[in-house]
Amino acid sequence: MEIEILEALKRSDLLFIDVRSPGEYAEASIPGAVNIPLFDDREHHQLGIIYHQLGENEARRSALTMVAPKLPALADQIVKACQGEKKPLLYCRRGGLRSLSLYHVLTLTGIPTFRLKRGYKAFRRYVNDRLSSYLLKHKIFILHGLTGVGKTAVLKKLENRGIPVIDLEGLACHRGSVFGAVGFDRLRSQKDFDALLLQQLDKQSNEPHLVIEGEGRRIGNVYLPSFLSSAMNEGHQLLLTASVETRVERIVNTYTPASMTAGEFGELKEALSSLRRRMGNQKVDRLLNLLDQGEYHTVAEFLCTDYYDLFYSDSRPECSQFDAVIDATDLDSAARQISELINRANLIPARAVPQNSDKY
Repeated sequence: MEIEILEALKRSDLLFIDVRSPGEYAEASIPGAVNIPLFDDREHHQLGIIYHQLGENEARRSALTMVAPKLPALADQIVKACQGEKKPLLYCRRGGLRSLSLYHVLTLTGIPTFRLKRGYKAFRRYVNDRLSSYLLKHKIFILHGLTGVGKTAVLKKLENRGIPVIDLEGLACHRGSVFGAVGFDRLRSQKDFDALLLQQLDKQSNEPHLVIEGEGRRIGNVYLPSFLSSAMNEGHQLLLTASVETRVERIVNTYTPASMTAGEFGELKEALSSLRRRMGNQKVDRLLNLLDQGEYHTVAEFLCTDYYDLFYSDSRPECSQFDAVIDATDLDSAARQISELINRANLIPARAVPQNSDKY
């Protein structure tokens, strides 16, 4: 049975089963979907070559030869994934032969099964349509601050206090700076970012307010939708501050944990090397040498004073207008103050309050 994406998303008794190749799934998928591929990446690539060189009929015959021995095991994997609680909803790229072939096998074995009409493309179109016309009704509170001040940590503290938040950097798998990708397994694709962002927005749709971290239009390799960028410009602007010493400690803890791998260390060095145009070869060579010596605090302090604080000076109270300035030396205290500000600010429209640092 085929069902439309709108119906599928409303139902809680279905488990999305992505039957595309692992590479396709890794690039973009429906949130919560389980990947049980008919073909691995090598097979998928090989079938593509056969299709272009020998035609569709030959590709179908080759696909049947590849998949036939796998079908019983694939059916067992799907049944196991559903755990007797969900019904499988199969999808491939466009709702074509891959999902159809497995659908027939499961149906013949008596397993109630569904197919997503038009496959992943239908979901992507749904996400694009929703985001292009999304009406954000929340009061938005935006956290600003220099690198290392603890914006993401405060977001988590707020979330633990029951305040609705969206961690945009977490969704993007990027911390929004030249070192932003360090420690993440892979960057988030725009398709996955859009899908996860929409999921978070819908989850918070009935909340009166929302807290996010101040970001530019771009985070790593993904872009924010225009409605969100506009809302961030018009919302309540909150500045977090902390001493250089506190920021340095937090930067070191974030980027050089005890469990740091050789690969992550290499990513740090590569990110540092990318600053040669802005900082000059002499400074970068010195920092690379200090990094090799394990002088992480010295490197972090130098980057704060000679790079971040120069290029991101708008996150200073004297350079921009903020609705409140909050000391984030104690993260719990900062989260408590922001919670109190939000409770008071909910009594007045965001645009109706004068822009100064003591309006609350």
